Amino acid sequence: MADGKTAAILLLAFLVAVIGVGWRLAESKPPLVMPLSEGIDNWTHLFRGYEAYLDKDIHYSVVDGDSMSPTFRDGDLVLWVVVDNTFEFKVGDIIIYQHPTRPYLDNIVHRIIEVGTDQRENQFKTKGDNSPEEYWVPRANIHGLVIGVIYKR
Repeated sequence: MADGKTAAILLLAFLVAVIGVGWRLAESKPPLVMPLSEGIDNWTHLFRGYEAYLDKDIHYSVVDGDSMSPTFRDGDLVLWVVVDNTFEFKVGDIIIYQHPTRPYLDNIVHRIIEVGTDQRENQFKTKGDNSPEEYWVPRANIHGLVIGVIYKR
């Protein structure tokens, strides 16, 4: 049986597919890809049902830079949720966190490449998909788990 995080991600994919089919069947067809220029409020309405299912608010952050390229590009919006139990995180998850040694760098989005054991059991090693730099991030610095993206045109 899938864990809660996997089930939530699958539900999000299902909701996006259902919304896409509904749009195609609608008499006045809105675009299948809504540009960010139409405002974040239009997007947040689409995710209210998903928030109710998760019983969590969906937050968003704008990507600044290309360290996660090609997964995320500069200007894309990443959608994320606060996760109470970071012990469920695994290699491959994308998290948003505060830099471990430069606290003025907040809301960094990187992929987990290693889960700490022994002396580092409360840390995750992270790296951008397009960056050589790796960081050990304490659990206390983690803001949440990235669950989606709205790509900038």
